Amino acid sequence: MSASTKIARRYAKAVMSLCDERGDGEVVRTALDALAAVLVQVPQALQFLSNPTMPFEERRGLLVQLLDATAVQNTARNLVLLLLDKGRIAEILRVRSEFATLLDLRTGRVEAEVSSAVELSAAVRERVQVLLGRMLGKEVVLMARVDPALIGGVVVRIGNTVWDGSVANHLNRLRQQLIAE
Repeated sequence: MSASTKIARRYAKAVMSLCDERGDGEVVRTALDALAAVLVQVPQALQFLSNPTMPFEERRGLLVQLLDATAVQNTARNLVLLLLDKGRIAEILRVRSEFATLLDLRTGRVEAEVSSAVELSAAVRERVQVLLGRMLGKEVVLMARVDPALIGGVVVRIGNTVWDGSVANHLNRLRQQLIAE
């Protein structure tokens, strides 16, 4: 685990403890997601905020404007300002990710990515979500994406676990068997 990940996890755990006391975990997640979306769309903003050669008051002013524009309040706002004060604002996206992971563990929710060769209908997505939820015993948040290279079938990714039911994978395994014989 990198030092950056350790730092992000430490901040995320501290915020999680505060959220446990205050009961505002989902509010903090939503606020951090909104801020992260802006920082991903405008990477120059994060570069400016992270640049120690820029005057601190200018960086803080920009950050306060971003927080106001994205309606980030309370626990999330305090976290982000603390990261700036401690020179760790560059870690905000990792902290958000670590926090979301911790919150998901606490709430019994898991994110699943389903890739398919064609767009899945809403009914199929819902059925996959229900089946995964039953299988895992957790609430599943499904993200669907299209990958034409799969040819057919689906690939499900949950954390580090991958279930590959794609035609491309079956063809590849068949090819490997034929080569081995």
